[in-house]
Amino acid sequence: MDGQVKGQMELEEYLKEINRENFDILDYIPTGSTNAVARVMLRFRTGLRDRQMRKLIHFARRRIPILNMQDGKGYFIPDMNSDKDIRLLVKYVQQEESRLRRIAWSLMAARKTLRSCGINWRDEKWKKGKYKKAA
Repeated sequence: MDGQVKGQMELEEYLKEINRENFDILDYIPTGSTNAVARVMLRFRTGLRDRQMRKLIHFARRRIPILNMQDGKGYFIPDMNSDKDIRLLVKYVQQEESRLRRIAWSLMAARKTLRSCGINWRDEKWKKGKYKKAA
């Protein structure tokens, strides 16, 4: 219990037991850029560790766009009735598409090198933890 606030352990244990199907990070992310919530505030409100929260946001983004602007104001769901938020969402999509293209170009050279060496990078033996270097 050293270094812990009273009730902290109970909260941590409770959060470990939460049925993730009933916990939705979207319940904590506001709509509209004017209502953006900083990551530290999200952590405080949810009681989640930073990594857990980012993982939940990652999966929630498969259902609905969640923006986190570089100005440090935080996370929000774009308000599609706001011209400003629509512009921000368009900018986000353009930025991510550009990132996809850059990644694709750099992957092309890496894949070509593997193919030219006769290495199938999709082979099961290259999966994490499966490859053992010959001694």
